[in-house]
Amino acid sequence: MSGCSWLDATTREQIVAVVDLKAGIAVHAVAGNRQAYQPIAIGGKTAGDPFALVAHYRSLGIRSLYIADLDSILLGQPQIALLERLISPHSDLDEILVDIGLPERDTVASLLKSVRRRSNVFVIVASECATNATSLRRFEGALDYSQLVLGMDYRQGVFVGGDDSDDDWDSGGDWDSERDWLEFADQLGIDRVVALDTATVGTSRGPSIAEICSRIRRHFPSVKLYSGGGIRDASDVKLLQQAGCDRCLVATALLKR
Repeated sequence: MSGCSWLDATTREQIVAVVDLKAGIAVHAVAGNRQAYQPIAIGGKTAGDPFALVAHYRSLGIRSLYIADLDSILLGQPQIALLERLISPHSDLDEILVDIGLPERDTVASLLKSVRRRSNVFVIVASECATNATSLRRFEGALDYSQLVLGMDYRQGVFVGGDDSDDDWDSGGDWDSERDWLEFADQLGIDRVVALDTATVGTSRGPSIAEICSRIRRHFPSVKLYSGGGIRDASDVKLLQQAGCDRCLVATALLKR
């Protein structure tokens, strides 16, 4: 097993390795500046090869993946063929989370059908792409809620969810607060949540989202909670675990030899 001396057996079980896809290539996400993301090169392979990146993660013994389709998130143009090619060989993995933002249902019909046949694949609905919490119903009937994940998006600690966003747990305004989103997801039977602050992603400065994770865990103790952003090593993973996270999203720290 190669590289990443900080990745011991216990920590490895808590890691969800990240693949960010933009225009068909795997890119290195840094600080949420998506227009500036650059292709990732692994071990002399062609820069931006997402299959080489997944193979690298698997060589480290990682058992879970998070795949973000930036074309779908930013442009509403999902990379269906690429996503299916990345997902299909890995039925043995514990779980694969696929973040497609919130595209029109017709554009992802074939992907949802494919996901429905795979018990280890889950689709993330991202709050940053939605108008309000009821957007979680977008794929109703096409996919069971047990295979949906609520993506709670933040920017420098501020919740991003809908036409208006606010950093308050209970906004008291006309828009949906963090709690509104989480409560509606709970009512629908969605039991997985990814909380991510894009400002810290890829920075290797350590996670800044521990307090938010603690708040989510305190109010929703039974949810399976994922988070990350800025993770450098096992101590950062432990910090988020202590804040209530079940799994941690990591990319940059897994690329270092």
